[in-house]
Amino acid sequence: MASPVVTPEWLSSQIEARHKDLRIFDTTIGPSGPSIDEFMSAHIEGAQFFNVKKNAPFTQYLPLGLPDPADFQDYVRSLGINASSHVILYENVEHYGFAASRAWWLLRVHGITNVSLLSGGLGRWKKEGHPVTDKQVDYEKGDVTVKVNKSLVMLYDDIKPGDGRQFVDTRHADHFNGKEKEPSAYQTMRMELLGLKSDGLAFQTGHIAGAVNIHYTSLYQDDTISFKGKDELLKVFQCAGVKLDRPMSSTCYIGFTACALVLAACVCGKDDVSVYYGSWTEYGQRAPDASVEC
Repeated sequence: MASPVVTPEWLSSQIEARHKDLRIFDTTIGPSGPSIDEFMSAHIEGAQFFNVKKNAPFTQYLPLGLPDPADFQDYVRSLGINASSHVILYENVEHYGFAASRAWWLLRVHGITNVSLLSGGLGRWKKEGHPVTDKQVDYEKGDVTVKVNKSLVMLYDDIKPGDGRQFVDTRHADHFNGKEKEPSAYQTMRMELLGLKSDGLAFQTGHIAGAVNIHYTSLYQDDTISFKGKDELLKVFQCAGVKLDRPMSSTCYIGFTACALVLAACVCGKDDVSVYYGSWTEYGQRAPDASVEC
């Protein structure tokens, strides 16, 4: 399996070496949806645009569901991804990030495991002096085969508080502790970013009973765009009381920042953490009061 996170320096060396199996993707989501126009004007050499919302169904409960495997296979093949490809994902944001880690998880769910996130994204890439381009690339249709790994996906009916599974919630502490009325302004903003509306939806406050809280921003370095290294991430988990030798699932608001937590666990050597992709958008509407803590 590829290293979960790579540096701009490493990626630059791979581009210079012209490795034929390298596939690079910008995954950025902007206020009005996928940021294709910004990508077209400036991106890393050889990069294409990866739409994390492509073929993804959504309902009142599921902010962004999983695409049909056959549709997803057609999509990734259309981008030139082969069984031998090393996929690199990045996004163009000033602070933190959530789309690239979601894409990383989405590919792994579909059996594409030779995939890495570019730490710091396009911002750090440019800050360290690496070039961007507006030239477009096309690859021949890929041959990768999709095989869904259901163990990386947590569904509402799979949640059984008290069964020994650790739930790690990546929302802000005020939301986790029920101090913010739901849907909060933050959740509303995140849902609207994906084209969803929270009007008329009734959410509980609090968190899944027994869950612990690690705000996803604590996974990033002081520059707010680069992922922390293994030793620092191990301390984050330790301080939260998370045991990396026990079963674990990650949750958030809409199934995006939870993927950053999964990535962090993978950096620490734990590659079997699942994402409850319905997250609080689903749980906050469906769960009985007894399974919610504040």
